Amino acid sequence: MLLVDGFIKSKKLLDELKKEEYWGNIPSSNWWDGWWKIKPRNIWETTIEIIWKNIIRPEDKICGFEYWANKHTENSELKWHHDKDEKLIKEKNQMSYPTLGMVYYVELKNLDGGYLEIAPDENVDNKGNFKKIYTYDDHTERIRPLENRLIIWNPSKLHCVSKIHKGIRKAFIANGWRKKPLTFDKSENVDTSCQPVNWVRKNQPFNI
Repeated sequence: MLLVDGFIKSKKLLDELKKEEYWGNIPSSNWWDGWWKIKPRNIWETTIEIIWKNIIRPEDKICGFEYWANKHTENSELKWHHDKDEKLIKEKNQMSYPTLGMVYYVELKNLDGGYLEIAPDENVDNKGNFKKIYTYDDHTERIRPLENRLIIWNPSKLHCVSKIHKGIRKAFIANGWRKKPLTFDKSENVDTSCQPVNWVRKNQPFNI
């Protein structure tokens, strides 16, 4: 795991990312083949390039990125889960995980809660399920959200986002894959049911 605070130095980019217009229209999940194939088409893909271009190695064999943006408010949370190819598990009962992942905290407002919780490896079986039930305080790794904090990690690990007791948490997530997920076999932009959606603001390049 790599954790870097104050990662993005461009005030222009930081201020732009915080604008509400970007957080209400982005589909649940999106695909990009990477800057080496297609120039960034929007502010999210620009951010991916800034974050990943000096981290990815040739041996990682990344073919592209899955990305989404979450705005969580009071009483929201994310249950324990893995980042995986959602359509593959649904249609073929097969598991496929991204190679690398990132969480970038864009903006926090009066936040209480919303920690990234990661389950210990020894408490997960070979299917990714808990061997036993335990509380958030029982040997989990807990990472506090901080504005402009970047986390590079393995998103195939079982994880969750703890309940937000108050405030707002805006986070941008992007995972690198070695093989394009089946989730995106029909469209680069899908909803929570892996159905294609039209993203009106997809092609709005942002230049720093």
